[in-house]
Amino acid sequence: MTQPLARLTLATDRYERLAQIRDCFPQATGPDLTETWQGGRHMALQRLSAIDAVAYSRSRNHLDGAVTRLSPYLRHGCLSLHETVATIQKDAGSRGLKLIAELSYRDYFRQVWYRFGEAITQMMEPPKVVPGENSLPDFIAQGFTGLVCMDEIVRSLQQEGYVHNHARMWFAAYVLHWLKVDWRQAADWLEQQLLDGDLASNHLSWQWIASSFSHKPYYFNKENIIKFGGQRWCQQCRVLCPFDASYEELEQRLFTTHPAPQATPSSKASATISAQKIDDLSYTANTDTLVWLHDEMLSPTHPLLTGHGAVVFIFDPALYGHWPLKRLQFMADCLSEIPQAEIWIGSTNEVLASFPQGQVISQDTPNPTLKAVAADARMAWIKEPSLYDATFSDHELMRFSRYWKKVEPLAFAEQNQA
Repeated sequence: MTQPLARLTLATDRYERLAQIRDCFPQATGPDLTETWQGGRHMALQRLSAIDAVAYSRSRNHLDGAVTRLSPYLRHGCLSLHETVATIQKDAGSRGLKLIAELSYRDYFRQVWYRFGEAITQMMEPPKVVPGENSLPDFIAQGFTGLVCMDEIVRSLQQEGYVHNHARMWFAAYVLHWLKVDWRQAADWLEQQLLDGDLASNHLSWQWIASSFSHKPYYFNKENIIKFGGQRWCQQCRVLCPFDASYEELEQRLFTTHPAPQATPSSKASATISAQKIDDLSYTANTDTLVWLHDEMLSPTHPLLTGHGAVVFIFDPALYGHWPLKRLQFMADCLSEIPQAEIWIGSTNEVLASFPQGQVISQDTPNPTLKAVAADARMAWIKEPSLYDATFSDHELMRFSRYWKKVEPLAFAEQNQA
């Protein structure tokens, strides 16, 4: 049954707004957005200004390290990669090298998604070890593994919607290599829990763990957890630790290195929806143009908002029906900073058709689901800028190291000239 269209006026008081979203989306699961997080560009800029690139480089792999926690803001377009990198270059110079390299992963994953399309949801290349085929067990989502480290990761994930990247790696390796779960099912589940859930970053990272987008599988041992996470988890744990062994012992225990052959994906643009493409994000909307905001461009300074066209955002159940409550609330925070946007609940195609403007414009995306919900509209997809002015072969996009070799001189051109 199609949900009837409804116009939504967001409350200006944040606590009222959070409650409003809770009432509007009773099917959304999980707790409210915690005090730790608040969506929107204002908070994103505060976090950006607080970055210590030197401390990040030194401590980023530690759970208590100086990580940026910018990923939900970058994912939803509150900040652009360009301005984030430019700020780090200005504030830290060459000392920001490691942080800029890590931020470049986001552009890299997106370039892979544009190039290979929905192939990123399948094995990108033959795995180096036999992949698991088990279903994700219920005790994972319930956080009842008996292992304090894994249960705490799941608790943080479900309460906050955010987990440190190193903890994500441990969790993924445990699920894939110890429990032998099918990586696609596990990746889908994790993405649905995250504030920064992004298909390319998430699924390609799981494939890196699984060895279907890397030279070897990633795994860890107890010593690694203690080194980067401290003793607190292990001191509380009362079960026989499956990670307490050398890497050589774990390799023998976990892996069979005779996987079945897998096809390698070929280049395939993910945009299967026929629409006009315009290679200029500075395209100016006018009174005959409707700007469709989607979840990758939630900034009041987005270039498409500089004109005088009408602006609309749509909470479409086809896109967001499976998102947790806290992420819907995060987006509402973002939208509260874009007062010119009309906010609707319902079918994207139906809402867009209800406006008198014939032309609809939006920022291009490799996400086929986003494009599919607007398939009936007269769309012009405005090209989003990549982080670097470079083109890549399929071969270069199959490894971050190859991508980085090409773009590192561009990333640090100013420093190299100094």
